[in-house]
This record gives sequence, C-alpha cells and structure tokens, in this order.
Amino acid sequence: MPSSSIQSAHYADSPDLAIAALRHPPLEQALGAACAELAIAEAYLAALRDPAIGPQPRLLLAVTAAGVTAQRRLAALVAELLPDELELDLIELADDSLSAALRERCTPFYRR
Repeated sequence: MPSSSIQSAHYADSPDLAIAALRHPPLEQALGAACAELAIAEAYLAALRDPAIGPQPRLLLAVTAAGVTAQRRLAALVAELLPDELELDLIELADDSLSAALRERCTPFYRR
C-alpha cells in the first residue's frame, strides 16, 4: 500500500490553473496548531488542476514564508495526518499568479 506523502512542488505560472478551496476541519485544526508553533502567518488548503502536470487535481497546502526547517516539520506532520493513499503538495506563497489566485479564491484556514 502506498504511503501518504507531502512534497514541495513547482507549478507553472499559468492562467490554465484551476483552483478550488478545500475544507477539512479536522486537518485544518491540526495544521493550524502546527502553523502557530512554527510561526507561519497564513495557510491555505486547495485542490489544484494544472494541465501541465496532468488531468488529476492535486491537493495543495500553501503557506506564507517559512524557513526550510519549518517546512520540513510541517511536511512531516501532514504526512502523519493524511490517509496512506493521499498526497499533498506544499508550496510557499510568493508574488506569482498561483499565490494571487489562492488568496483571491480561497479563505485561509489559518491566519495569525
């Protein structure tokens, strides 16, 4: 059985991306506590379809600037929380169209 994983990902800065807000209160609650501990200011969960990667949507966790250590700790926590068959991509919000679209279309589940 495949194990759950979280990974860093790079998506094209493209208008073809489709983004939908994702709500999962138990996961959001656990991640919110981790974000507070790791000094992450803002976090979003979303489903993302990137035609450059393939037809299947990807689950996405987007966070404000966090150091590599904080990202690794957050990734480890998420891997423990997810069911074995799910994957979640972790990205850092930046000044690009994907980050702008996330902020526009989704409500952060965590904001300090």
